[in-house]
Amino acid sequence: MAQISLENLGFRYPGAPEDTLSNLNLEIADGEAHALLGASGAGKTTLLNILSGLLVPSAGSLCFDGKDVSRLSGRARRVAQVFQFPVLYESLSVADNLAFPLKTRKADAGLIAERVDYICDELEISNLRELKPAALSLFQKQLVAVGKALVSPDVAMVLLDEPLTAVEPRTKWRLRQTLRRVQDDLKVTMIYVTHDQTEALTFADRVSVLSAGGILQTDTPGELYASPAHEFVGHFVGSPGMNFLPGQALGINDAERVGFRPEWGTLALAEGPSRNEAESSTSQGSLIATVIRTRLQGALGGEAFGLITLGTSHGEITVRGPMPRNTLETGDSLHLQLSRCVCYQDQTMVRDIDFL
Repeated sequence: MAQISLENLGFRYPGAPEDTLSNLNLEIADGEAHALLGASGAGKTTLLNILSGLLVPSAGSLCFDGKDVSRLSGRARRVAQVFQFPVLYESLSVADNLAFPLKTRKADAGLIAERVDYICDELEISNLRELKPAALSLFQKQLVAVGKALVSPDVAMVLLDEPLTAVEPRTKWRLRQTLRRVQDDLKVTMIYVTHDQTEALTFADRVSVLSAGGILQTDTPGELYASPAHEFVGHFVGSPGMNFLPGQALGINDAERVGFRPEWGTLALAEGPSRNEAESSTSQGSLIATVIRTRLQGALGGEAFGLITLGTSHGEITVRGPMPRNTLETGDSLHLQLSRCVCYQDQTMVRDIDFL
């Protein structure tokens, strides 16, 4: 296991006009489960290849336990990797696949047997030991691939490169739970690379959100959701993402933009002035909007519950919660009152406000 440090790390591919990664600073604690989350083109794969030793940084350094390993091979760094598609030897049994990394290092036979037994127990695959990969499900193959990454007792870091991409949707949660349980048990430093926010937020102790080659925020899943440090984080994390309106639309005159989660709003039927008139006269943290569409998701306390998309003079917003009445119609006027919001200037969070 190792503490990982990125210090002003950057990378530019030969001949490229711009850096793919720029000025990355990040500390990952020894034994931490960490996720790198971002859309395509964010720089995740390049950073993954730097961590694994396939690429050398153009600037800055990568340190393991305070030692610069930027120019060491992956083997010298004691890094193991799990890929999107399981990499197994079809001619070998599960037990022999697990033993292979240790055999190539000419480890003692007793140590090999001990580690294979241990990993089989941890991953609950002892019943698969004698089977060949052709007899395994994709879920089981990926478990064996994870086992290969963990079998070396001195592994410093395990990189998980979108390991659930090829797994059947109905079994993704099982593999994710198994990975998290094993990480907790072994206390090995794991870095999970993904574009899927659900995978990142349910696996990691902390998540780093990447965009355009930079890290916008590193925080716990809860803080990423509750206090996005950048508008992109608010938009990217959450389903649906954060709503954004000009500060003045909510009576907040000292903020360029404000963001709020769909469940931070309470709706009530509006009476009185039209929406355009009411938006200029409502109290701070509230406005009048009109129903565009609804999506019923169930009932809460006997009331209809779901997503309500509302129209304002500044664009659409979405609110999640009880509906003011069981049937809302397009064009109905609703009063929205927020419990809190986050204020942004130049897309960067400057403060949050609690209204209730």
